[in-house]
Amino acid sequence: MRPAAAIIASLSLFAAIPAAATSGCAPLVLWGDGRHDDTAALNAWLRGSPVLWAQSGETVPAEIDGNSFLLSGPIYAKSGTGRRIARFRMVWPATHEAMTGGAIATGTNPEQPPMVSGIRKVGGDAGEGVPFDGPAREPGDTDPATDCLVS
Repeated sequence: MRPAAAIIASLSLFAAIPAAATSGCAPLVLWGDGRHDDTAALNAWLRGSPVLWAQSGETVPAEIDGNSFLLSGPIYAKSGTGRRIARFRMVWPATHEAMTGGAIATGTNPEQPPMVSGIRKVGGDAGEGVPFDGPAREPGDTDPATDCLVS
């Protein structure tokens, strides 16, 4: 096989692999339209990772205001990432749960919990939508979802 053909063939293999199945180096896209599953991208954004708007390709800013998110799993807001989401709607069709807000702000201090205000919840279990402490991280630990291998 010629070198150019081999490169084109290998690129076509990568195009067939969904972004969620790759090492996390390709930016995730956030729809915020209430029709596409935003679970992975919203979690990445809340953890401080760069995420792109699906419609425009522009970087999602540190503050999101007025969007609707279709979700298939839990959402985790990590302290200290400087993210804020306001006037939102989050819907989990599988559990018949919806949350509207209000606001969630992660702040800039990783030692302080995220601030939550004006959240309304419909459906789900009693313990859902309630902030809780995540696992402790060891100094020097990195988030594997944000590491990219380069050769």
